[in-house]
This record gives sequence, C-alpha cells and structure tokens, in this order.
Amino acid sequence: MSSLAFYIDAPLQSWGASSKFQLRETQNFPTKSAIVGLLAAAMGIDKYSPQEPAQLAPIASLHLTVVKLPKPVATTRLTDFHTIGGGYDRKASTREKMSIPQKASGAPFGTVITRRSYLTDAAFAAILSGDSEVLVELHQALLDPIWGVWFGRKSCIPATPLTPTLGDDEAQAFNALLNTIPGISPGPLDHFEFQQEVETSQPGDGTFYPNDQPIAFGAHHGPVPTAYPARPVRHHRPTP
Repeated sequence: MSSLAFYIDAPLQSWGASSKFQLRETQNFPTKSAIVGLLAAAMGIDKYSPQEPAQLAPIASLHLTVVKLPKPVATTRLTDFHTIGGGYDRKASTREKMSIPQKASGAPFGTVITRRSYLTDAAFAAILSGDSEVLVELHQALLDPIWGVWFGRKSCIPATPLTPTLGDDEAQAFNALLNTIPGISPGPLDHFEFQQEVETSQPGDGTFYPNDQPIAFGAHHGPVPTAYPARPVRHHRPTP
C-alpha cells in the first residue's frame, strides 16, 4: 500500500456534511466527500458525464486520514449572513429574472437569506492510502490541476501550494509533507490530532459514522444513489 499527502491551508474553509437549505454549517475536519471532490476537479472529472461514478470509484475507495496541523493563531468559526436574489425586478430582462429564486412550482420566491459557516485559519494534512497507480495520477493532478481546487466552497481557495508528497505508507508521506511546511517539525502521526478511516469497529471504541462517502456528485445518474453512505471513522487526540 502507498500513500499520498497534501496540505490544506486557507483563511476560510467550509466542510459541509449536514447542511440543509438556509443553514450551511461546517464540520471541524474536512469531509471525505469534499476531499474526493477536490481530487476529481484536479483530475478534470466531469460530474455531468455518465462515466462519473466509475471514474470516482478508484478515488473514493482510498483510505483517508486527516490531520489537524498547528498554526500560530487559533482556529475559530465565522458565520456569514448571506442573501440570494434580492433587489431584482420581476419585470426586467430574462437574464435578471434568472437570478430570482423560484419555488418548485416556478413562482418567484423572493430574497433567500442563508447563514454560512466557515473555519478560519485552519490547516490540515490529507493522507490517502491505497492503489499506488491511482495515487501517482492524483499526485500529478494536484501539481497541475485541470480545474481549480478549493476547500469546501469556491470562495475557499488555497493560501499556500498543496505540495503533494508520496510515500510507501502514511508516516512516510506525512513526514515528507511536513518537511515542506515551515514551522512544523516531522514526527509520529499520534503526536497530532487526526481523524482516521477504519476498516472495522467495536461497540464503545469511539468510532463514529459520518455520511460522507461519495458515490457520484452529478444529479443526472438515475439509479445511482444520491445519498452519501456512512463510513467508520475514529478521532485521535494526542496525549499531553
């Protein structure tokens, strides 16, 4: 098994897993669906293509560990009060009418108010493990992405290069990545806080099950499920 690590650093990040309608929350750690989506964009996978589920499958099958990295400032949350579709004239041109939110019936909805949450000043390392050929392709894609990459939303663009690194295992890829980041010394994974995808779980072992295992992002695939299945994840905090 081989591993690929890359750096996630931005002033704003948003990792939605349970967002509904006008309330758009963020998780404290990047979700697997967002990481796979980022990689799919780098690879140039078209979510409107009928081949998308088959193209995503090798990426989504990779084992994911996400490590929280220290920064000089504390990570906090920011909630943005956001409006959509306000101030448009219903009698105006067709182009302006297209910006007015509509109900399912087609009737105008008016201004939509949303609250969108972000993590501020957070940094992570994403480590993927599995098929070495897939990881080499992803490494090249992250160095020269076909489409833009961002951290949860298009407004959350990277502040620093992703600097992807390859290794024979998680520890090697992770420490190779840390060697590229100023101010962070390489060390064992268990010296950091991280969330790790696991193969099996037992009652009471702290495993939780986020619904963020992606199958397809496009809405056109018919029988392909649109819901995200759960996957077992364990959270590790370093011993003081």
